[in-house]
Amino acid sequence: MGEKGSGVIEAPVKKRRLVSLDVFRGLAVAAMIFVNAMAFSEFTPEIFEHAAWNGITFADLVFPSFLFIVGVSMAYSFAARSGDSKRQLWGHFIFRVVGLFLIGVGLNWFTSSFTMVRIPGVLQLIALASLCAAPMARSKPRWILLAAAILLLVHGFILLGVGAPGIPAGTLEKGNNVDDWLDLQILTPNHTIDANGDPEGILSIITATALVLLGLCVGRILQLRDHNWKTMGILLAGGTLTILIGLMISPVLPINKQLWTSSFILVCAGIGTLFLTLMFSYLDIKRWPNLLFWAIPMGLNALVIYILSIACTIPMHMDFFTNMGEVPLSFYDITTSRFMEMWGPAEGMVAYGLLVVFIWLVVASLMHWRRIYIKL
Repeated sequence: MGEKGSGVIEAPVKKRRLVSLDVFRGLAVAAMIFVNAMAFSEFTPEIFEHAAWNGITFADLVFPSFLFIVGVSMAYSFAARSGDSKRQLWGHFIFRVVGLFLIGVGLNWFTSSFTMVRIPGVLQLIALASLCAAPMARSKPRWILLAAAILLLVHGFILLGVGAPGIPAGTLEKGNNVDDWLDLQILTPNHTIDANGDPEGILSIITATALVLLGLCVGRILQLRDHNWKTMGILLAGGTLTILIGLMISPVLPINKQLWTSSFILVCAGIGTLFLTLMFSYLDIKRWPNLLFWAIPMGLNALVIYILSIACTIPMHMDFFTNMGEVPLSFYDITTSRFMEMWGPAEGMVAYGLLVVFIWLVVASLMHWRRIYIKL
């Protein structure tokens, strides 16, 4: 491994899969399903709900963690296809991006009972951020880091330095900021999550791309450097520094998931880096017993399990059952009411969320057992 001119001599792709990558991806998908399952109840504990505006909760970390791991995985997926021609490589990648975007829009349409088409969404943001980050997939970590920093600065400048009709520059109030204004002007209220704009709207593509790039930077470091404690130390220091920078700028640019502020991205990327590094040290360097082995099946079929879980949200809330009084009830009604009777409102909702995760874990495990892996 070394350098020749301005290029980087690629380290060979290791035949052994990175267990930590599959585990992290599986945990992220399980957490996304868990949080989504409880999103309809007023009894959900606050830590599992998104922050009302500024601030950060467990729920706020979940989707960004998946975007971060998308970036880490990108380093390995592009290297694995190094034998393909550029036409084959980019043809496959563009197909995947378009497929993800269209599936995301279709899910929005389905879950809104075919009445409104919300254009932004989770899968759409993954697709667009991946597309924007992909040209850097084989770059040196320093250039990837520079590109991410530029995007974070650009996004911060837009939020703090650009105004809109009736909105002074630097206004970051809920429903009264340049981010939401832009969504409503371009997408219109008919195609956003509500009349205030969209949390996965247009400007979020900038910082979501930066987050994917930060994950890609970590992936390239793991790819190009020896897997030793010096590399782990560099990543741990980098993750800690990233969190500190995010916290330092938060008084000026608040940590805000709905606006995808630069401070929010830095904190999420730092936490993701620390978490992945610790798991990498534990599972891929030391190769100690994997207590999180159950997450691997979800990690291997991450997107399809997530898509199926969203598609099944409506059926799980449809009235297929009746109680003794012949009142229509859904799977959601029956299970949550029973769990709340047994353990209380908040605990009952957490139990329901865990049940939904377990259902999809069984599906993922069966797919893994049958060697069924569905990828775009």
